[in-house]
Amino acid sequence: MTPNKDTDRAEIRRHPRFSREEGQAALEFLLILPVFILIFLLLIDLSLMMYQYVSVSNAVREGSRFGSVNCGDGACTDSEVQNRTVSRSGGVLSDVNEVTVVWMDNNLDGSNRGRGDSVVVTVNHPYNFLFLPATMPVVSCADMRLEQSDQTLALPSGAGCQG
Repeated sequence: MTPNKDTDRAEIRRHPRFSREEGQAALEFLLILPVFILIFLLLIDLSLMMYQYVSVSNAVREGSRFGSVNCGDGACTDSEVQNRTVSRSGGVLSDVNEVTVVWMDNNLDGSNRGRGDSVVVTVNHPYNFLFLPATMPVVSCADMRLEQSDQTLALPSGAGCQG
């Protein structure tokens, strides 16, 4: 009896040793695993960047608010607003040189700071990605009008939080 190529191939396909597909699933999993890990690590990195952006934005608003409420009469300096901004950043900012404070004279009369002028606090903080060799700037800015305490009128006395 002479061997027939067609019957030999059919015999191989029917044999359970050659017809299992568990190896195919394992190979597909190994091909997809690096892509899945990369997407997961990028998700973690972008989440950390968003945390830093929110922290920097809140710190900028806090620093600008501090300057607008406490510096309306020109009594504070840029460094006080910068230190307040850094201290309110939740540990994200550590260098006061990342914080820029600009006092705007809206009256255009060249006089000292006063009611109606504004303070602009800007932060440009570099975010270093953990899993990529890249850096992205986290930038936030807040502009608030200066307030000056009016000593001519007494403050109303409220009931407070009495229950």
